[in-house]
Amino acid sequence: MTRPSGCKLALALAAAALLAVSAVLPASGQTSGVGNITGTVTDSSGATVTNATVVVLDTDTGISRTLTTDSDGRYSATFLQPGHYELILGGGAFGKIDRKNLVLTVGQTLTIDAALPAATVSSEVTVSSETPILDTEKTEVSQTVDQQLISNIPVNSRNWSAFVLLTPNVVQDGGSGLVSFHGISGLYNQNYVDGANNNQMLFSEARGRASGAPYVYSLDSIKEFQAQVGNYSVEFGQAAGGQVNAITKSGTNAIHGDAFYFLRYPGLNALDPYNKWQALHNNGNPFLLTQPIHQQHQFGGSVGGPIVKDRLFYFFTYDGFRRVGRVLFANTNTISLTPSGATSSTTTITPTQCPTTISATQCNSAINFLLQTSGATTAPPSRFSKQNIFFPRLDWHINSRNDAFVNYNYANFDSTFGYSGAPTFTNSSPSTNGPTSYHERFLIAGLTTQISGRSVNQVHFQFGRDLETAGANAPGPSVGMGVITYGMPNALPRVAEPDEHRIQFTNVFSTVRGRHSIKVGGDLNFVHEVMINLFQGGGVYSYSGSSPLQNFQSWVQDSFRGQPGDTDPYAGYHYTSFVQTVDQVNPGNRAGADDFWMKMFDGFAEDSWKVNQNLTVNIGVRYDVQLTPAPTKNNTNYDPISTFYSSTIKNVTNRVQPRIGFSWSPYTGTVVRGGYGLFSALNQGSTYYAMRVENGIVQVNYNYNGCGPTCSSLPSNGLAFPNVPFQPTGPSISGSLFPTGGVAPAVAGPSLLGTQSFHGLDPNFVPPLSHEAELAVEQALPGKMSLSVGYVGTRALRLPVFLDANLIGQTPHGSRTYNVLDVNGNVVKQLTVPVYLSTDRRDSRLAAYNTGFSVANTWYNSMAVTLRRPFQNGLELLANYTWSRATDTDQVQGNFGTFYGGNVALDPNNVRAENGLSDIDVRNRFVLSFVYKPQIFQDNRWVNTIVNGFTFSGSQIASAGQPIAASMSGTVFNGSAASNGITGAGGNIYGGAMSSSSGAATTGRPPQIGRNSIIGPGFNNLDFRISRDVPIHESIKLQFTGEAFNLLNHKIITGVNSTYSAYTAATATSTTCKLGSSAPAGSPLQGCIAPFTTPTTAAASVFGSATGTNNTLYGPRQLQVGAKLFF
Repeated sequence: MTRPSGCKLALALAAAALLAVSAVLPASGQTSGVGNITGTVTDSSGATVTNATVVVLDTDTGISRTLTTDSDGRYSATFLQPGHYELILGGGAFGKIDRKNLVLTVGQTLTIDAALPAATVSSEVTVSSETPILDTEKTEVSQTVDQQLISNIPVNSRNWSAFVLLTPNVVQDGGSGLVSFHGISGLYNQNYVDGANNNQMLFSEARGRASGAPYVYSLDSIKEFQAQVGNYSVEFGQAAGGQVNAITKSGTNAIHGDAFYFLRYPGLNALDPYNKWQALHNNGNPFLLTQPIHQQHQFGGSVGGPIVKDRLFYFFTYDGFRRVGRVLFANTNTISLTPSGATSSTTTITPTQCPTTISATQCNSAINFLLQTSGATTAPPSRFSKQNIFFPRLDWHINSRNDAFVNYNYANFDSTFGYSGAPTFTNSSPSTNGPTSYHERFLIAGLTTQISGRSVNQVHFQFGRDLETAGANAPGPSVGMGVITYGMPNALPRVAEPDEHRIQFTNVFSTVRGRHSIKVGGDLNFVHEVMINLFQGGGVYSYSGSSPLQNFQSWVQDSFRGQPGDTDPYAGYHYTSFVQTVDQVNPGNRAGADDFWMKMFDGFAEDSWKVNQNLTVNIGVRYDVQLTPAPTKNNTNYDPISTFYSSTIKNVTNRVQPRIGFSWSPYTGTVVRGGYGLFSALNQGSTYYAMRVENGIVQVNYNYNGCGPTCSSLPSNGLAFPNVPFQPTGPSISGSLFPTGGVAPAVAGPSLLGTQSFHGLDPNFVPPLSHEAELAVEQALPGKMSLSVGYVGTRALRLPVFLDANLIGQTPHGSRTYNVLDVNGNVVKQLTVPVYLSTDRRDSRLAAYNTGFSVANTWYNSMAVTLRRPFQNGLELLANYTWSRATDTDQVQGNFGTFYGGNVALDPNNVRAENGLSDIDVRNRFVLSFVYKPQIFQDNRWVNTIVNGFTFSGSQIASAGQPIAASMSGTVFNGSAASNGITGAGGNIYGGAMSSSSGAATTGRPPQIGRNSIIGPGFNNLDFRISRDVPIHESIKLQFTGEAFNLLNHKIITGVNSTYSAYTAATATSTTCKLGSSAPAGSPLQGCIAPFTTPTTAAASVFGSATGTNNTLYGPRQLQVGAKLFF
């Protein structure tokens, strides 16, 4: 990695400024990766005691810190490592109180008050303490997942971050592991480990997740973590959603460790319900009746202890992961070489359905190709995944004032068929996948210095590298026709996506002044982003007719263009569209490259004011800035529009974020907490990458239109299927992916280059901003339990929407009218909508100009109820219920939101019309987590040995469904409205909707229903674990475990058919769609919008029907056995 000299100077100056500010400012709220202990010391009469001695002892390591109380009798020990503590207070004219067995968790401020007795002959009182059930200092909405839950709750794949889903105001964002906090896309969260940023900037998600790896940090390395929903300390930022704050384990004065092994085997697991149905009822692939996971092994261990007692400690983890399985393929269409006879089905593909313009031999060859390519007649390919993680950590008690730590996480992951890691693919093929790998290297170090009895300073440093790559199983071009998709997908190969280096410096200074705990600090984050991926570099052909059968008929005619027996004069041009991207600057393996720095600076100041014994107020302010360089090459070829949208990246420098919170305990056992804050997020690097190089100068998208299923004239561009105009990236093109006897692809540039399209950003495109408010009441209950009822409200602003800037500000040409039909073909109503024509574009030389605008807003309101019982007497409970409602104006869920991913806005000039339920709205969600260790005491030693030692634990999630993003099928082809001579600018009935990921015209959503107005299926999932401890020696035990994920084998639907309506062109002979029939003046009938679901529609194709029952998080029942040795 090379660093420009200017960046070196900026690093040096910024680091010096940060240290100088922290040194001169005098600075107990939340602290990243640590906790605090605070309290007030009084005498027996209740008067405060000044200059009393307080010794805070970490009983795990023997490290102590000595403090004195101030004039108000207060003391505060900040930046403490979570763990077990002993507190010794008093001395001199007073007796001593020794508070033992205190447990401090991450992010917690533990309040321990003490009334000192008078000095006597016996002047020390020892109290075996219990950690208070209520945290009276906490002002934010957060929940800690402690070591007891982490060690015992079964988690599919042992990914520690999945524990976040056990907390309130949280829902899954897609099926790949992203999480949404209080209705905001999972791309706007933050993830911290040991106080260091663990996010990848390119995709704005936890590092390594995009590669399909099960995890990057071993669960054996994580001690505990805290999920923070909102109104958290100003020390934390760069997130409009929530954040996860985790800490890793460290060594102690005693040598402790473990060794583990977990196994999954196919004979223990249930079949995927969707695969089973496809195999038995839809002429499916018989291999769908096999297990996608053949074997899964997870093994490793950890050990920690002293190098020098009370001074130097070590901890080390190794974690190995191996998985062998099958990649399964299902199809919602019936594909067979056996003629079916006459049929009205539009999803049946047999020789009977082939067009008459090709021979029977060619038809059979095409169908056989589909069968072989889709995997229906061949054994499914194997998928092998391998991961190794090494994690060493050192902790050094330098002297009574200084403590340091350093750790290094080294992880490698490789997987065949890893680009898309789903266990089952529908209407796809093995050629659309590829191998993936990642190399993760994170070095984190910290130094905590006790400047005085009241002031502490903490410094963190991180150097990290995240390298993720992906290859391709097959060459381009990609061909999608609904029946199947084959060929190299548009996002492969990924030479580096990304190769990202992060350098981070953090400094926080804390001081206690009377009733005020003041904290001041800042953070410098420098991310070097190297991205090498030419999106659509292999070329993408699309067949988007009204049905899979029509698409097949168009494709098969194109596949035998010019071959003996072919009598179709338009063969080779029945495709709907083709797009290919070429890099005009970076040659060869660097095609698609960009290299730039993103620099994040922040500073904060916070005062935690103990107004009185019952009231704490946190007041703070934070400043964040994200600096991203403007493109080095601007597009002035289509001035003024291209210059306007390709030249500027706006770096916002006014993000000052005030926050206030309070915690009030009006009575013993009752806490009321609330607050309000402003939170600024970061924009992902992928959006800035796309704007910087996918701009029509560095990279250019060339678009070509075919003539569709019914051609009347050849397109002028001259690009015939399956040719490509430019040499594709990745594997060299060949005829292996095309039917025998068909035409092979060639690099044969057409006589005319296609219309260009590219990406841009509005000059006012900025990171999102959210206003968050909360109010909660927490009450201690009998049985060492607490009950919390709270409200969380969020309004997020400036979220991204991607629109066709070539139509922004334009007035619709007119309107079009459509008949809306019911399932029996009856006209229900007429719908008139505005329409944009190709002549309405701001620059007629361009197609869609895919541009980002910061104009979407979200609203979220929730009530959360939490019942908590910390582990005691063998039982721990954590139950959360959340009622919530999330709405927005076209925010896309994070699972699809990277680069230029977004929802389709029907009218680019009326985004407000998209207002509706959010993609990630979940109305009701209940989560129960429990750990139960029964203990039976009998005089008989053998009875105790046999009965005791069991642990029963698990988690139950019951969740309502999320909205279905309903879509339409069928394209309004050019010429479909030939009677009045108008041609839509895009493929939908408005003529202005585009796919925000590619900029291609799209049918969009059905306009006769509200956006996201139909709710999909919810789910229930119970994960259960039973373990048995077998003592071997006084300090050694062997634990056997049995785990069941989805124990009751509920059918969990993870994907549904979203096609709600189909477009049908008006014709002269139709009864319901008669061309020129009755319609509003000046708006003759253009066609019909019919339900996609009809009485003859196959069950597998009905709107809302399941298309998947398995993803990264949930699936059919999986059983896992394991053993763990503790010493």
